[in-house]
Amino acid sequence: MAAEAILGAFMQTLFQKLSEATLDHFISWRGIHGKLESLSSTLSQLQAFLDDAEEKQLTDASVRGWLAKLKDIAYDLDDLLDSYSAKSMRMKQRQVIFPTKASFLSSSFLSRNLYQHRIKHKINIILERLDKIAQERDTIGLQMICEMRRYDTSERPQSSSLVDSSAVFGRERDREEMVRLVLSDNGHNSCNLCVIPVVGMGGLGKTTLMQMVYHDDRVREHFDLRIWIYVSESFDERKLTQETLEASDYDQSVASTNMNMLQETLSRVLRGKRYLLVLDDVWNEDLDKWHSYRAALISGGFGSKIVVTSRNENVGRIMGGIEPYKLQKLSDDDSWSVFKSHAFRDGDCSAHPELEAIGMEIVKKLKGLPLASKALGSLLFCKTDEEEWKDILQNDIWELPADKNNILPALRLSYNHLPPHLKQCFAFCSVYPKDYMFRREKLVKIWLVLGFIRQSRKKRMEDTGNAYFNELLSRSFFQPYENNYVMHDAMHDLAKSISMEDCDHLDYGRRHDNAIKTRHLSFPCKDAKCMHFNPLYGFRKLRTLTIIHGYKSRMSQLPHGLFMKLEYLRVLDMHGQGLKELPESIGNLKQLRFLDLSSTEIETLPASLVKLYNLQILKLSDCNFLREVPQGITRLINLRHLEASTRLLSRIHGIGSLVCLQELEEFVVQKRSGHNVTELNNMDELQGQLSIRGLNNVPNGQDAVCAKLRNKEHLRTLHLIWDEDCESNPSEQQEVLEGLQPHLDLKELVIKGFPGVRFPSWLASSFLPKLQTIHICNCRSTRLPALGQLPFLKYLVIAGVTEVTQLSSEFTGFGQPKGFPALEDLLLEDMPNLSEWIFDVADQLFPQLTELGLIKCPQLKKLPPIPSTLRTLWISETGLESLPELQNNSCPSSPTSLYINDCPNLTSLRVGLLAYRPTALKSLTIAHCEGLVSLPEECFRPLISLRSLHIYECPCLVPWTALEGGLLPTSIEDIRLNSCTPLASVLLNGLSYLPHLRHFEIADCPDINNFPAEGLPHTLQFLEISCCDDLQCLPPGLHNISSLETLRISNCPGVESLPKEGLPMGLNELYIKGCPQIKQQCQEGGEYHAKIAHIRDIEIDGDVIVPEQI
Repeated sequence: MAAEAILGAFMQTLFQKLSEATLDHFISWRGIHGKLESLSSTLSQLQAFLDDAEEKQLTDASVRGWLAKLKDIAYDLDDLLDSYSAKSMRMKQRQVIFPTKASFLSSSFLSRNLYQHRIKHKINIILERLDKIAQERDTIGLQMICEMRRYDTSERPQSSSLVDSSAVFGRERDREEMVRLVLSDNGHNSCNLCVIPVVGMGGLGKTTLMQMVYHDDRVREHFDLRIWIYVSESFDERKLTQETLEASDYDQSVASTNMNMLQETLSRVLRGKRYLLVLDDVWNEDLDKWHSYRAALISGGFGSKIVVTSRNENVGRIMGGIEPYKLQKLSDDDSWSVFKSHAFRDGDCSAHPELEAIGMEIVKKLKGLPLASKALGSLLFCKTDEEEWKDILQNDIWELPADKNNILPALRLSYNHLPPHLKQCFAFCSVYPKDYMFRREKLVKIWLVLGFIRQSRKKRMEDTGNAYFNELLSRSFFQPYENNYVMHDAMHDLAKSISMEDCDHLDYGRRHDNAIKTRHLSFPCKDAKCMHFNPLYGFRKLRTLTIIHGYKSRMSQLPHGLFMKLEYLRVLDMHGQGLKELPESIGNLKQLRFLDLSSTEIETLPASLVKLYNLQILKLSDCNFLREVPQGITRLINLRHLEASTRLLSRIHGIGSLVCLQELEEFVVQKRSGHNVTELNNMDELQGQLSIRGLNNVPNGQDAVCAKLRNKEHLRTLHLIWDEDCESNPSEQQEVLEGLQPHLDLKELVIKGFPGVRFPSWLASSFLPKLQTIHICNCRSTRLPALGQLPFLKYLVIAGVTEVTQLSSEFTGFGQPKGFPALEDLLLEDMPNLSEWIFDVADQLFPQLTELGLIKCPQLKKLPPIPSTLRTLWISETGLESLPELQNNSCPSSPTSLYINDCPNLTSLRVGLLAYRPTALKSLTIAHCEGLVSLPEECFRPLISLRSLHIYECPCLVPWTALEGGLLPTSIEDIRLNSCTPLASVLLNGLSYLPHLRHFEIADCPDINNFPAEGLPHTLQFLEISCCDDLQCLPPGLHNISSLETLRISNCPGVESLPKEGLPMGLNELYIKGCPQIKQQCQEGGEYHAKIAHIRDIEIDGDVIVPEQI
């Protein structure tokens, strides 16, 4: 299986290379053509035996050896073909740069013949090796299998990064028991730590169980802080301390590598807090390392818990944990539930009873392991052929003896049914250590440059690679982890057993006897200087070298001789190292296709970098010390991805030569040569987003047309930006924008700073029918285009278009469609001269609108009726005299959120939206409306869904009536009142009728002198009272509000004391400022000093009081 995983797809790559046009000159050499034909023919014959070899190698060591030999020959042939291709490319580049000198060199009879002789000799050696193993094929009894093996290529559903508890079966009892354990006050050891080990074999679901516990609402509420750390085999106490600190409440960047400083900081962050720390997948049995890491954890509050998941019971004992919680295997019924949820759409097998019987027999072979059930269920997803299910049930792999790696048969079976190209991609991932988290886009690009992704005329290889990734993800070969991905340990073991010596991870102190056979290697850089490069010199045939940065890694340079030895290297990944310079010898890596220097400290790049003509991906993002890229980088015409800052990209002269480039997030037009907009002419592979800045430097419309934006079919987002305060001829710039017409597949368009009077003719539905998002900002046009006719427009922002005075049917559109048929989100901002929106009530504008924002439009007095679909309405600094009407008066449910701010002309809420009693309204904010006098007739009472009410600085607002039971709906949870004394005086009387109130704030209401005798509801969790000068005492019955967690009192000088009955025992935070009498009572010797000892966080006039000191 090891060699077949590589060879199945690798052979196809070789056949393609043998027939490529780049080898035409190669083939024309005397005696070469026939030899290449022999190579192709022999390889084709041997490929027919691969399926039989895959089956037999599981039990036959001689077959495994035969496959390994064939794989080595295939690699060597591939290296030979690539070497010739690279040499051919170098010669072509030299002819472009030095035509006279190149002609002389290419005509050198002696040089040409020496090279041809060397190539012929290497081909002869490869042919002899192929002939030899062709003879061995018969000796070991391999047979030709002509029937094409069927592989599963069905489309898979997308995976989610969140744990779906509905897809977890048989763990409810385990979940409840673990929740009980983490919430319990028992089990603390002598260091005030409670360690709970969760143990079980790989694939049993330990991580999934703890993810459910971690996100349980009871756990969320119980702990002040929750931290999740993925540990795996590497227990680096310094790195763990840093990761724990970063995952905590610490809001500053963690730059220090000093262990003592890190631990002091972590100890301070955890001090007094009840935390839950989950250490997932721990292997460490070194007591000293645990003690070193533990030192900062003991400062946490009582009740803190550390949960450790591990395969090894000894891990828990070493950490001083309680008796391990041993996770058991699933029952057959629960295993069947897991299996069918992955095998059948929506987990429903009722339409296939014959498959159900077979499936339940398969499940019995899975031994209660959820990972195995998921893997095989995914393998059979939506397959309805009974014979395919039987093939799985009756497969010989179930009868094979357990191998030394203890690989689950179900995982091997799932792997066996992968297509060859996916096997190759999966096996490669064993190059990384078990605790390695990888990013999707980076892994796909590495697959691409290594030739693992099949080319297609209809799809970019990156898109095909993403489909590969999704396929492996849906079959559980990969698992999402935060924003990255990992391989389950069991899957990693499987990948390693497949790749064998092909992929390796260079551990310190471990011998590597087959270094010459290793093609892909990861190398840990753990030391501060990381100078241990000597072991790498033995890996002479490496194609991939990933230097994994350790926590203490500060490698600043690489030895010059390293790159002289690695001539076949395709991938060099040095992300995150302290690297400051590269040796000039990097130019020796003629086959290099992928170079990652991102997040390094590199200051300059060697000039020899421009000789890497095969380079396809160059990653320079977050290289903050890099001043510029080498002159001549535009010779790297195969570059598909150049990831760098705008600062670096803007300095590249003649970037238009990089015609394969797929990303250029920003292009800055300059007046100097090599930076004109015409550089974009042939860059038709650009995809995603392109931002063109400095368009005021485009001299005329003809140059804009030469940029050929119409040909860039892969672009989805286009930003066209003129510099601020630029002195440009408006009519000339109008021609420029007209010439920048994008491809009709564009979905998002931003036009910013355009100085012309009219928008271009192409900004219409017939030219850009797929537009979904438009931003028009800081433009000088007096009219807006007819955007209402764009059929798929969902998001529209118009901001800073200061000369527009009215919106009319010219804007909403004539004919059909019109009125923005798909628009969901509309924002009009900073339009000081907009005074009129002309509309016909019968037009029924915005039938899909859900969010409407109107900001800084001081002249606009009226809006058109809003649709019933609206959910959020935001009105600020606007001249509206009344809230808008509803289009459909019989459906007054919308909106759910209403924000009104600084509307000086608004005097009453008795007309317009609130008069219709919108039953879906959940959040209402009214702020800085000093002229607002009247509320709706029954105040807020009819708003039966209202949860949040915030009213700030509305001093004249007064309810018209007083109602029994108050003026607020019983649904309300959050009330904040500021500078609205008349209203607050009335609303206070109804607070006791609010059974769901959790948050209450009142501020700057100086005439309030007391709270009603009924007090506050017992559901209250947060109470803040500030700047109420006449207030004499706190609300009565405060000590009975057991749910209260936070009490904040500031600048209430008339309040003489806290309640004499004391404060609630559940209070966690007490904040007092500007209350001198209360401060005196709480000081040492005061009558309240002992009564606040139970409160965790206390601050009085800026002084933090530690409860232990009371």
